Amino acid sequence: MNALLGGSFSSRITRNIRENKGYTYSPGSSVALLPTNAVWTFNADVTTAATGPSLTEVFKEIRELQATPPGDEEAAGMRQYMAGLFVIQNSTAGALVNTLATRDSLGLPRDWLENYVPATLAVTNAQISEAAKRLPLDKMTLVVVGDLKVITPQLQALPELKGVEFKTVTVP
Repeated sequence: MNALLGGSFSSRITRNIRENKGYTYSPGSSVALLPTNAVWTFNADVTTAATGPSLTEVFKEIRELQATPPGDEEAAGMRQYMAGLFVIQNSTAGALVNTLATRDSLGLPRDWLENYVPATLAVTNAQISEAAKRLPLDKMTLVVVGDLKVITPQLQALPELKGVEFKTVTVP
């Protein structure tokens, strides 16, 4: 789900706000795995004027994936990408030790490493969409940096942020 949505160069968000709209050069998302949950993060360096439009597109892509499973070609490409990336990332002794330590710290099964690639290749299109449904848009923390006089009206106009309290944090 993450690779398809924003975690790969050919992700939906990258194609949308980088390739199609030209809002940013380097959007990206990632998932941090924790023992009891996971945290999805997205970031993009955009101009002040494109802050609201960029967020509109990001929310649109999340909602679209939540509502509709990806097509066969797109999903198959992401499954292959994730399986291949796992193999490449574990091609050195140090990387393999780190993966094993991560497996153990997360309490994953002993055979997780051997099963990762086949399990990844077996993920269905519907499961990708179901994973996106677990991104709670109404509970996300949004951090925006920039000229508040320009950005705040853009944020207040977003339907996803209606009724949300805005907090300003200043860094000394």
